This record gives sequence, C-alpha cells and structure tokens, in this order.
Amino acid sequence: MKFFLLFYNIVKKEKPALLFFLKLLLLSGAVKCIFFFYNYSIAGGWSLSSVKDFFQVLKWAFIYDSFSIVLINFPLLLLLMIGGKLLTSKTIKKIILLLFTILNTVAVFLNTADIFYFRFHLQRADADLLYVLRNPFENGSFTVLLVIVASIAFCIITGTFVYKNLNRIAAASTSSIRFYFTNALLLLFCLIFFIHGSKKTVPTYPLTAIKPVQLPLTQNSFHTFLYSLYRRNEVLIPGKKYMPDEQAASLFSIHKKNNTQAAVQKNIVLFIMESVPSDFFNSNSPYKVGMPFLDSLVNKSTYFDNAFSYSYSSNKGITALLAGIPTMTDIPLYHSKFVSIDHTALGNELAKKSYSSSFFIGDNYDDFGFAQFCKWMGIQHYYCMEDIPGFHQMEKHTMGLHDEYVLGFMEQKLNNMQQPFFAAQYNISTHYPNDLPATFKDRFPQKNITPQMKTMQYYNDCLEKFFSNAATQSWYKNTVFIFCADHWAQPHNEKIEIDAVESFRIPLFIYDPSDKKKELISAPVSQLDVMNTILYYGGCRDSVTSYGISLKDSELNTHRTVFTKTNSAIYHAINEKYILGFDAMEGIAVYCYEYKNDPERKNDLLKKPRFNGADSLILEMKAYLQTASNHYRKKIN
Repeated sequence: MKFFLLFYNIVKKEKPALLFFLKLLLLSGAVKCIFFFYNYSIAGGWSLSSVKDFFQVLKWAFIYDSFSIVLINFPLLLLLMIGGKLLTSKTIKKIILLLFTILNTVAVFLNTADIFYFRFHLQRADADLLYVLRNPFENGSFTVLLVIVASIAFCIITGTFVYKNLNRIAAASTSSIRFYFTNALLLLFCLIFFIHGSKKTVPTYPLTAIKPVQLPLTQNSFHTFLYSLYRRNEVLIPGKKYMPDEQAASLFSIHKKNNTQAAVQKNIVLFIMESVPSDFFNSNSPYKVGMPFLDSLVNKSTYFDNAFSYSYSSNKGITALLAGIPTMTDIPLYHSKFVSIDHTALGNELAKKSYSSSFFIGDNYDDFGFAQFCKWMGIQHYYCMEDIPGFHQMEKHTMGLHDEYVLGFMEQKLNNMQQPFFAAQYNISTHYPNDLPATFKDRFPQKNITPQMKTMQYYNDCLEKFFSNAATQSWYKNTVFIFCADHWAQPHNEKIEIDAVESFRIPLFIYDPSDKKKELISAPVSQLDVMNTILYYGGCRDSVTSYGISLKDSELNTHRTVFTKTNSAIYHAINEKYILGFDAMEGIAVYCYEYKNDPERKNDLLKKPRFNGADSLILEMKAYLQTASNHYRKKIN
C-alpha cells in the first residue's frame, strides 16, 4: 500500500510534465489531421485502401511525433532532475526554459507550415528551406506581409503556451522528487523505439510497413528538418552495389561526347520558364493558355511533347539544365560539400569556342544561390534586378522585377554583346503567387481561367515584344532559342492529384529563325539533355560530364530512358511506354505503369505475376543510381 501511495504522489508531483507531453502529442495529432485532409487530393488519397493501411500510418505517425517531442524535451527533464544548484539561479533557469520554448515552438511551426508548403516541395521540411526564403520577404506583396504577421502571431501564441507549461514543470521540481518517473518513462519509450527498428529513425527512410506515398503523412517536420541539417552534406543514396561498377558504367555512363555539332556556330539564348507545366502548351488540356505569340513560335520549332523535369524545385532544375547533373542531396548541389564533384563548367566550355556567356534574372543578387551557381558554371556575367537602371521605380512581382523590364534590359545587353554568345534568362512572373502588373490586360479572359494561366499570357506578351525588337538586330538570324521550364507546377489552384508522370511533364522546344520547320518529337527527353544541346550549337565535341544527351542526337530515335526524382527515396525511370517507381533506399521497384494507356495509373503491372516488361527498366535504374552514387563519391575516373 505504501508503495502505491508513493507511486501516486510521484505521478501527482510529475503531473505537469506528463500533461505537457500529452498536450504536445495531441497538438501534433491535430496538425497532422489538418495536413492529412488539406493534402488529401494531392497525395491521391494517401493510397489508404484498407483499415490495415490506416492503422499502420497511425502507428508510425504516433511514433514519429512522440519521438520528436521526447527528442526536444528529454534534455530539459534530465536537467531538472540532476541540475542541482545550477537551476537555483533564476537567470540560468529562465535561459534554459526560453531555449526549450523556442525549440518546441519551431517544431510546432514547421509541422504547421508544412501543411501548406508540402504541395510545393512534395516532402516534409528539410535543409532546402534555408535556401529559398529570402526573396519574397525582401520584395513581398501584401500577401507575404500577412504571412509574416500570421507566422509571428502563431509563434507568439504557441511560445506562450509552451513557456507557461515549462514554467509549471520547473516549479514542480523539488530536491526530493526530480521527474524520476517521467524520465524513466521517456527513456523506456526511446529504448522500445530503437529496438523496434532503429534505422527507421532516418526521416527519409521508406518504412516497409507503409507505402512510399504515405511517408510524409507519418513523419514529423521537425524530425526531418533536424536530420536533414545533420546529413546536409551527405548523399541520400545508400552505397548499394547492384552490379560490378564496370557493368553499371556500361549501362549508364556520365562521360558523354556529342556525335555531331551544328554546321554553323550559333548564338544561343536559353529561356528558363519558371513553374510552367506542359498543359499551357497542350491544345488538349483544359489549361491551354491563350498565347498567340508562343503558339506561333512552336509552329516553327522542334517541340518535344514527352519532356520531363528532373525534380520539383528551381535549384535542382537549374543544375539539371545547365550542369546536366541530377541533385542527389537535400540542399542545392552547389551549396553542398559535393561542389567539387566532377562536372562540366558550361561557360568555360563555351569560352573555348570564343563564346561570351551571361545570365539574367529579375530578383536580388544570388537569390536561390544562382549567382554562386553561375560562378560554378564558369558563366562570365550575372545580371540581376540590381543591375537594371531605375529598378527601384519599376513595378515588382513578389519574387522581383516583372519580366518585361528584365527582357528589355537583356535585349540591350545582347545588342552590344560580342558574338558568338550564350545567354540564359530565368523569368519569374510565372512563379507563385502569380502577381501581375497593373497595366496587364488579359486578351483571353474566357480562356485564361486561372492566375497561373494569366501570368503565362503576360510572359507571352513580354516575349513577343522582345522578339519583335530582336528580329531587327544583326545577331538574330544566327541565334537559336531554347525554351524549357525549370519544373512542373500545377496549372490551377484547385485540388489536384500529383501524378508520377504528369507532375514532371514540362514544355521544351527549340526555335531557330534560320530553320522554321515544324517538328514534333515524342521520344522521352529530359532537362538533363539541355546542356549537351547548348554545346551542340556551340560546336563543342569534347568529352563532358553529363547525365543527358544532345536533343539533336540520333539516339533519340532509339530506345530511351529518362530519370526523375520525387523525393529522397522515390525515383522514376521513364521510357516510351512504361514508368517505373523505384525505392532507392530499399533497392526495390515499387510500381510500374504503362503510362500512355493507363492515364489514371490503376493497373500496377508489378502485381501481374507474368509481367517482365519492367526488368530492363529496373536494371537501367540500378545502373543509374550506382553510377550517380559513384560519381558523387568520386569513384569514377
């Protein structure tokens, strides 16, 4: 009886700590419920096809949330238990409580922010967040201001709640009872968690008990962000060796050489279109934009109607486009320790052929790290918003200057540039939140039914003016223009399911004023092919490091496979017929669809016992991943 009475008194004394953990767990559960419903359609219903699925997700969601709460607060309870005289100082105690208040507030904030950010990132928070936040806050609209105010208010409310509870816990601490029971309980939880499956504490590790699409639903954003910071300089592909390295290199080599080159050395202008899906150019899509000029250009161009982006973010898109390398890290490749990776510096290669090179963008200097990237690429001139005379008086998009001002400035620079030249323009007006200048008049209001479509028509008008002026210049006829999106984005603000094929499909076409023949190519092509194509027009035939081929290469007429990345775990191999989903952490195929004949992805061919059509794709995927891993780890000569 005395034992139970003592136990009751201990639990009663430690009640504030136990209640605090329970409150945080309930709060995390509530946030996760909102995350579930808000992103339900984007995740295709989270593939919850049975009660067993639901309870597996619920189980792991509880484990990850509990583990994150324990991870943050366990050190505090240990301090309260063994701190002794250290915590008798009110100042030290207040500093400690404030520190843990901040940690808990950040944890709740990250999970809450991920409710809305998930649809842009398509995975839980990671270190990449550190490289994408500057511009909107420096050139923000009223919407951005509201987001800032709401975020501050949210953090104040959450922080106040946390601090009051931590204060109660600290006040309950005495010299005789210092949370022995609570610490023992939390320690037991940690032991059970690690015994149950320690490697599953890796946030990007695909739990075999759940489907890959369900992983973000189980994870805790603070956990993924913290672990991402820890391994921000690590390759996310495990060092799996599927085959001898020589065999992998023979199946997928990164040492490329253009088989041909342009008959005449050309000026090259690359338009990198921000957040533009292929729907805007597809006449069969309900989101075909009314943009007469670009349509007329496509009708005189080589258009690739089966083109794919590598990933979902700009800093990965630009690396694929101009470096021909897939980003395998959470953070941008050019910010990581792998910046010394073997690569072809495009600007330097072109300089060997007497090219000058320039990059134009309408945001602040080095936003997204693009200035650093251009230096890495050997691009000679980097022009941003701050280089445009009178930019302070010009109308701005949330992300920077509107396209009309940047294109006008770029045209002036090109007119005075020594030929041959290479220039890339990264537009921003089509970037969310799709701000439009006050002077814009939508000529097709019945057709351009979404904000995204309207900003695309605005960009069309800006390009029309640019080309109208450029056509009068001497350099124009000896110039080739390449258009490619940096990544896919949904063409509207309604609910949408992120499809493994369509969410990577982007517009890609080449316009040559000296050869206005219309050509449609349906072979699978990739952003990773753009660098090789630029070198083709530059007359460069030296061996380069690239994961792509030239879009002018005859290899396009043969069997071709391209690769995309959904998140840190799931990669895709796409050929002219099939798409294969591959779990890079487990080293297994997870689904395969005949994507042209099965647009709703209902018939998973891997579930058919006699289907062997995926065998070659699996082999190619393994060779690609092993070659990429060796490349990053400098195991390729």
